[in-house]
Amino acid sequence: MPFSHPIEVRFSDLDAMGHVNNAVVVSFMEQGRFQWWRSFLGGRAFTDEGFLIARIEVDYRMPILLGDDVRVELHCARVGNSSFDLGYRLTKGLGGPVFAEGRSVQVMLDFATNRPKPLSAATRAWLEAQA
Repeated sequence: MPFSHPIEVRFSDLDAMGHVNNAVVVSFMEQGRFQWWRSFLGGRAFTDEGFLIARIEVDYRMPILLGDDVRVELHCARVGNSSFDLGYRLTKGLGGPVFAEGRSVQVMLDFATNRPKPLSAATRAWLEAQA
């Protein structure tokens, strides 16, 4: 996958079973997605080229424990007219065993009208390079 971001597991991320709560895994994906998109924005405001999450899904493979070296990897899996899909993999270290895999659908948003907007040519080109 073309992008990877380290995640630090905090004690507050754990549930009663002693592993990272399933909802926190979605937050880990969000942290990776934010850093990935921030690299595209290059200092521009999110409202200049932002999106909403339309769908998110996660397949859990093994528990994440306190002290685990977690990496969230992602790539662009599909580019549409006003939306794109991201694929995620949370691993133990770089290239290690897989904790979880996921997918999300993002819809580009015109923040002035609160309606979907088409991908710009520059955004489309960048997303296609992220496959």
